[in-house]
Amino acid sequence: MKYLLSSILSAIMLIACASSSDKTLENKVTANATVQTAVDYELGVDVPAGADSMQMIFTLSNQPSGVAKLVGMYEDQRFIVDSVTIDDKGHFELSRQKLLPAGYYYFILPGQKAFHMLLDKDQRFEVLGDMNDIFNTAKITGSTCLELFYRSQKYENSPEFRALNDKLRAVGQKLQNPPKSEVFKSAFPKFNELMKTVEENLAYYTKNHPSNFFTKFKLAGKNPKLTYPAKADGTLDTVRQVYNFRNGFWTDYDFNTKGLLRTPVFANKIKKYFKNYVPKNQDSIILYTDKLVAAAGENFPYFRAITNWVALEYEPTQTTLMDGEAVYAHIIKKYFTNEKATWSTPDELAKLRKRASEMEQSLLNKPAQNVTAKDIHGQPQTLLDSKADILIVFIYSPDCEHCREQTPKLVNMYNKWKAQGQSIDVYSIAANTTEKEWRDFDRQFKVPFRDVFDPTNASWYPKYFVDITPEVYVLDKNRKIVAKNIKVDQLPIVINQHK
Repeated sequence: MKYLLSSILSAIMLIACASSSDKTLENKVTANATVQTAVDYELGVDVPAGADSMQMIFTLSNQPSGVAKLVGMYEDQRFIVDSVTIDDKGHFELSRQKLLPAGYYYFILPGQKAFHMLLDKDQRFEVLGDMNDIFNTAKITGSTCLELFYRSQKYENSPEFRALNDKLRAVGQKLQNPPKSEVFKSAFPKFNELMKTVEENLAYYTKNHPSNFFTKFKLAGKNPKLTYPAKADGTLDTVRQVYNFRNGFWTDYDFNTKGLLRTPVFANKIKKYFKNYVPKNQDSIILYTDKLVAAAGENFPYFRAITNWVALEYEPTQTTLMDGEAVYAHIIKKYFTNEKATWSTPDELAKLRKRASEMEQSLLNKPAQNVTAKDIHGQPQTLLDSKADILIVFIYSPDCEHCREQTPKLVNMYNKWKAQGQSIDVYSIAANTTEKEWRDFDRQFKVPFRDVFDPTNASWYPKYFVDITPEVYVLDKNRKIVAKNIKVDQLPIVINQHK
């Protein structure tokens, strides 16, 4: 309850204002200042018959002269779209034969300033304003979308809105108390009253401009209303509360509006969804990924955005999730097919799917596969011959710095376990090395457990997937994989959980 509510309160305050600080935006685009020309970004769209082309006219007082760069975005990427010269009166114009795709744009202006815009198809407009107070002084003619955007920005930069945020923070702190407490009972009605103000502000746009791109932008960033389901004894059912919030998280997001991919909303929302509200285990992540893909339906840009985001987020070595391979393999096998993933070539997809198949051999909770290879004395050693309650598989490379750091720790732990009579065994495998390097390594660290080497790696790979060494697997007494991708220091915690 505490974590969910504090997270929601932060989201309420942050989503209200979509723009970051000018300096942050400039730093972001500087780091990614490559001009994207791929078809994926659709940097120009044909003007409908009879419609005007794009023409933006600006006159901004207190704005130094120089070159302004127009920056666009796609998902979490920023890219330079165009540039224009500003005269000493703060006047500049930008015209194009094709409309820009609907989305969030901003000009990086001389003087470490930025002018933010939300653009739809009404791209013949004029802007007057003072850059020392642009949110309060901006006057827009010709673009309803941009006019609504600045109406909203004016309110969200007002003392009234800041006061509302301060009140929400104060009440939110009180709602961290147990639901049965008097403090909570007193704060709850106040919280609902304050949230009604937030909802009334949004209702203005949904009532008066229901189909405008700006309204869809605002709705997309909206959080579902927090429910307070009760258990049979009258106490708050926090599990159901989180479930309801998670299942309603994308309700107001219009997946038919692909221009939202060109705003901060999608990238922020999918990150928050998986990091804050989806349980941190592979089964839940897979379940809610599939639900999100289904919600996006036949809208290809969202299908691509969702599947790529999840695959990259949980790619092995890029995630702290114990079994990121399960998520990654599921996404690749189910969605990265020749028919669906048309942004990749058949050869690229074949390589991805081969790697995913290799990962599937050693996923969490799967039965461990057997391995037989020769030890330092030339004798065959079979992994599952061990009768120990806990069996650790340690895969290393002799020239790996982290392996040389982790191996002495494992040796010390093993010697301690044996001295204490604990039923724990270790089976180590030297990978991608030579016999000499393996023997030197074994001798240097005085490896006391079964240590094997197969020059072909065929005896164990891909039975145990490895993308970076050292790789640690833990097998329980039923020889099921109960832990993987952990450090040696974490072994005592895992072992205590599975004794």
